[in-house]
Amino acid sequence: MRNGKIVRILFAEDSFEDAELTMVQLRRSGLDFESMRVDTEREFLAALSSFLPDIVVSDYMMPSFDGMRALFLARQFDPMLPFIVLTGSMNEDTAVACIKAGANDYVIKEHVTRLPFAIREALEHSVMKAKERQTDMLLRESEERYRSIFEESSAVMLIVDPETKAIIDANKSAVAFYGWPHDQLLSMTINDISTIDPERISLELRRAISKEKELFQFEHHRADGSAMQVEVHAGPISIRGKTYLFSVVHDISRRIIAERERDALASRLSHYLSTSPTITYSLRLIDGVPHWDWISENVADILGYSVDDVKSNDWWFGNVQALDRAQALKAIAQLIAKKTWSHEYRFYKKDRSLVSLRDTMRLVPREDGTVEIAGTLTDITEQKQAEAEIRLKSSALDAAFNAVVITDRNGDIKWVNASFERLTGFSIAEALGKNPGTLIRSGKQSQEFYTELWDTMLSGKVWSGELINKRKSGELYREEMTITPLMDSEGKVVHFIAIKNDVTEQALAKERLESALREKEILLREIHHRIKNNMQIISSLLYLSASDSTDPEFQKLVEAVSRRIETMAIVHEQFYESKDMSNIDFRQYLQQLVSSLIDQYGVEGIRPTLVFEADELMLSLELAIPVGLIISELVSNVLKYDFVAAKVKYILTVRLRSLKGDMLEIEVKDNGSIKALDTERHNPHTTGLKLIGILAEQIHGQISSSVDDGISVRVRFPSA
Repeated sequence: MRNGKIVRILFAEDSFEDAELTMVQLRRSGLDFESMRVDTEREFLAALSSFLPDIVVSDYMMPSFDGMRALFLARQFDPMLPFIVLTGSMNEDTAVACIKAGANDYVIKEHVTRLPFAIREALEHSVMKAKERQTDMLLRESEERYRSIFEESSAVMLIVDPETKAIIDANKSAVAFYGWPHDQLLSMTINDISTIDPERISLELRRAISKEKELFQFEHHRADGSAMQVEVHAGPISIRGKTYLFSVVHDISRRIIAERERDALASRLSHYLSTSPTITYSLRLIDGVPHWDWISENVADILGYSVDDVKSNDWWFGNVQALDRAQALKAIAQLIAKKTWSHEYRFYKKDRSLVSLRDTMRLVPREDGTVEIAGTLTDITEQKQAEAEIRLKSSALDAAFNAVVITDRNGDIKWVNASFERLTGFSIAEALGKNPGTLIRSGKQSQEFYTELWDTMLSGKVWSGELINKRKSGELYREEMTITPLMDSEGKVVHFIAIKNDVTEQALAKERLESALREKEILLREIHHRIKNNMQIISSLLYLSASDSTDPEFQKLVEAVSRRIETMAIVHEQFYESKDMSNIDFRQYLQQLVSSLIDQYGVEGIRPTLVFEADELMLSLELAIPVGLIISELVSNVLKYDFVAAKVKYILTVRLRSLKGDMLEIEVKDNGSIKALDTERHNPHTTGLKLIGILAEQIHGQISSSVDDGISVRVRFPSA
């Protein structure tokens, strides 16, 4: 038996008798075995695969194939399979050839009794060789694994001689990391790649040799001159009886940077916590009772309490406003149930002023079995005040009589007040999300109208105007609307606020008033027209009456009255033709009046030279008639007395100009003698002079005259 197993023996033997004889000897020796006999090459190959022998015993000479062939086939199948050559006779050369070919032994058939011993020796030798082979294989596998790990590892690895500091070996990652070729790196020492003092390197290497493992932090540099922080894990290893240091190098430059950033962040965080408008705290729940562990120092700036004040167990509850305490205590139960909770309450500062706080909490289980509450306290007093103000303004907008609509940039409705519902008939729910263009547009305005409206709003300007819209019932109504664009911090229009006012009744009233005014204007024009016609009739009747009389004085009187009637008739004609029934263009009227008087007093085609200077003025009927009569009297006088007797070229100047203080001035001047003025002066009771005085007093005017290269008469009076 071998290793407690039955030995399987494959016999390559053409003689059945020889095989039986051999097996008898094996049984006598006490060998427990199984056997198979084959005598052809094909059977031999098949048996190797199916029978799986522990040893082969082959006859040296067989008819179909010989023992050397069998030995070759067996070695092809398993190089370690024990093989014994059995032969009838064998010389020394044959035996040497068999052993060289790989046979474990040879036995002469005459000495077949030695076969059991040969089989046992071959099997034992096979076991020993197998162990050696396994040991060698394991050693090679270990070396290959080490080499593979060392060479292919992504970690930077170096093997260093601690005595000479020489780099004995370096893997591919080390070559890539440092940037020197492998051969050059192996010609260098640790001093060549480290930036620290050589004596310190020697000290650290000795420490690493004396310990199983050591950790160092150095600064190494690469072939390109760049430096980096490295962490070196080093430990002793033995190679061929000599101790070396096996080092794994990690680039920790990023970690160092991260640690610096972490420290900077911690510093910034500490600064933030001390200056933040939000208080940060931590407390523990022990048997349901909160115990303050930590609170940020800005509690002093925000609430006025010191950190020591807060550590008092009744600090929080004792300063919660009494009306809010019950609700604040319920927050603990909500937090335990939901793990996070946020609530608001009023809280007394140390100076006893009241603030509103938002308390946001998170439940954090601790390893010791207690529960931590991490939270923040934020002063929301101003926010609450702003919210109250917003609610007030919102309530005011909602209660406003005018309809208020808020839309987004596209015109979609985001909010309307109750007055919008009263104005349009659409409920608030029906209006939200809709566009007024599809909701209430009547189609009475042109597309150009809406284009101008949108261009104005999108440019950031306020649009105001009237338009006709349609209620939900289909009824048309007129509304007065102002749209104000709202812009964001970048100046972009984001919302529109429209204020609408129903002006349907006002519009109807305005139309009725305008209709009445038009009717009155038509009536007034007709009155002016009839007055002018009646005055012309009266003037004509006077001329007819004068023509029947031979009295020159009577005829002069009729002419003066007719002239004055004509002066008033021209005023009524101007009002009849004027677009503005309250005022007439007095400049135009004056020019027409003077031209008419010149025509009336002209002699045999001789006409005076007229210098006419008048500002553009609009005068009412109450002022136009007396001023016109004054000018008529003045111009008539100078034409009647001076122009007729003039021996030189006659120049008549008529001026009407505006003065400071809302005053007007009329000036009538000619280059004649002072006869007209003397005539009027020596006959102060004439109708013309009396009329000028009466009319000047009526318009609160003053009369003045002068003689300088002719006669000049001025009348100054207020314009209203």
